[in-house]
Amino acid sequence: MPAPRKYTSDPSRWPACVRCGSCHPASQQWPEGTVCFYCVRAARNCLGTCAAFGHTGILPGLDPQGRHVCIRCCDVPIEVQCKRCGEENLANDNNVCWRCLLSDRINKLLVGPDDAIPEGLQPLAQAIIGMPRPNSGWAWIHMNQRVPDLLRGLASGDIPLSHEAFDSLPRSRTVEYLRGLLVTHGCLPWRDEHLVAYDRWLAPKIDAITDAEQRKLVDRYTRWHVMRCLRGSSRQGPVTANSFLRAKQHTTLAIQFLHWLADRGRQLNECTQHDVDAWFGGGTSTRGHANNFLYWAIKQRLVRKIAVPWQPHGNGPLASEKDYIEALRALLLHESLPAAHRAIGIMLVLFGQPVSKIVTMRMDAFREGQDGLQVRFGKDWTDVPEPAAAVIRVHLASRPGLSTAANPDSPLAFPGRMPSRTMHVYSVATILRESDIPAMATRSRAWMQMARQAPPSVLADALGISPKTAMRYAERAGTDYLAYATLRWPTGVDEG
Repeated sequence: MPAPRKYTSDPSRWPACVRCGSCHPASQQWPEGTVCFYCVRAARNCLGTCAAFGHTGILPGLDPQGRHVCIRCCDVPIEVQCKRCGEENLANDNNVCWRCLLSDRINKLLVGPDDAIPEGLQPLAQAIIGMPRPNSGWAWIHMNQRVPDLLRGLASGDIPLSHEAFDSLPRSRTVEYLRGLLVTHGCLPWRDEHLVAYDRWLAPKIDAITDAEQRKLVDRYTRWHVMRCLRGSSRQGPVTANSFLRAKQHTTLAIQFLHWLADRGRQLNECTQHDVDAWFGGGTSTRGHANNFLYWAIKQRLVRKIAVPWQPHGNGPLASEKDYIEALRALLLHESLPAAHRAIGIMLVLFGQPVSKIVTMRMDAFREGQDGLQVRFGKDWTDVPEPAAAVIRVHLASRPGLSTAANPDSPLAFPGRMPSRTMHVYSVATILRESDIPAMATRSRAWMQMARQAPPSVLADALGISPKTAMRYAERAGTDYLAYATLRWPTGVDEG
């Protein structure tokens, strides 16, 4: 969408532009006729490949067919080369390219007390100056006053180059974005932000517990069980959003259970089977998440002679076959939904993959095979049928966010807006749901369809889930694979 214009069209004062047809000031006479100031600026900032000559650069001219052509193929009287560096690139009205302007700005902001950019910040400076669209970097710094303040603080040493220093700053998206840039380019070491977020969330929760014995129990449970599980997960890869939220839920329900037990006049070591049954039977289904704390308490011998009621695994919502087909048709033909969300939705609908897993996929999970595009969720490569494969190819060829310093060479198939992070799972699920593609219901229908066509263990290997989960969908589909050969149980596979 073109930028709003300061002046309205006035035929009584200015001649009509041969390009846009409007009457604006500061017009110029080109061989093709009168061209207004706004179209001159648009011509200077038209970057692409010449339709006639094949040259890649600024395309100020138009051929008789209305196609954009380079300065060599037209008589447009403008200078397309930066008067500072001589490169043919996007420039401001003074004909200085945005990379030169951005370089000047960064070299000024990041200069240290010794009149040089500190060694630890040089990779950041090079990444910002070298970003594919330097005008985006200029706008980021110019439009957000917090950015130059933070860069000056890093250069002067007022903000030490450490995670602890960033943690002490007022939390904001700008602070986290800059931290992400520093991590991406090696200025700061990587850390699992979900681990840190849980620890930050936990501290006030424990401090708010007034009973000293309860506070001690919750601290012990979270430190030696919940955090230990999260750290173990972090060794296999970044902690997922689902694991982070599950840890918070387990902690919250543990605190609630201890409060509830205290209201009944009992400490944890006095808990009876009657108390446990009353807890699980007297409230909402979310009380079931207290089972994690109770299993830990039993293992630690903090409570005896109780059995935690078995919590059945709910089947969840199921889309009708009509809704399933409509969802697939919408993803293939949608005109306004971004290609990234269409690609995620297609893998959800065709292969029953959870959104949380799809957004973490890397580029090496896709390849062109003999019969077309293939994707790998588990051990085996799986063919993607057309035209679904075409939608995924469009996304992979133009992944968003790669024109900034945040994700210049990202291996992620679905990079997010924050540096080195994936698209947010809940944001994606919300957008799909608003497009009438409910993730859980559609995924369940996809598995119902696949379970009728292949044995559970085959699906488990191909699509990267546990055989137990595959069997559950087969049972729900009413297939005759229940007598299938003994399932293998690979280690480290999530049962979801």
